Amino acid sequence: MNTDDIALHVHLDARGAPKGSTATVVVDATPARVWAVVENPEALAGLVPMLHKVRRTGDRVNIQLRFKISLFSVGFEFTADSVRSPGEWAEVRWVEGEPRDLRLRFDLRPLEDGRRTELRVGSFFDIDSLGWLAKYFLRHHPEIRYGVYPGAALALADGLRREAEGRPSIAR
Repeated sequence: MNTDDIALHVHLDARGAPKGSTATVVVDATPARVWAVVENPEALAGLVPMLHKVRRTGDRVNIQLRFKISLFSVGFEFTADSVRSPGEWAEVRWVEGEPRDLRLRFDLRPLEDGRRTELRVGSFFDIDSLGWLAKYFLRHHPEIRYGVYPGAALALADGLRREAEGRPSIAR
């Protein structure tokens, strides 16, 4: 895989509807450098579009999302627990808030004797729990379901990759 490529995998539920997505990127940085970025969730607010604010207290993470449309914005907020195996993987698991049942997964695999890293980012959540605005869009444009999950995984993977490589984020 080229370092400029991102591979996407959409996960489907029993009905065949999207329930999550995984994005895989090759990061031109050591696993230790990539882990340092993954381990700093507060920095995600400046790296990933829609992430307004992230606060971590121990293993508990509070994340505020902001969805902007024209002149107004809609906010979502959730609390999650963070579990991890340092240097290998981290997972953020929903506790309360919107979106419900959120799970973010970050897996690292060393490449080229540890000079580069394969980063796999999974994003799963209940899209129907996102409130009236999301429900309105989904009712009138059900095809959006197929883009929300890959977009979330892609934004997280690309933001983390850019930060680990010292490149500017598109969110800033």
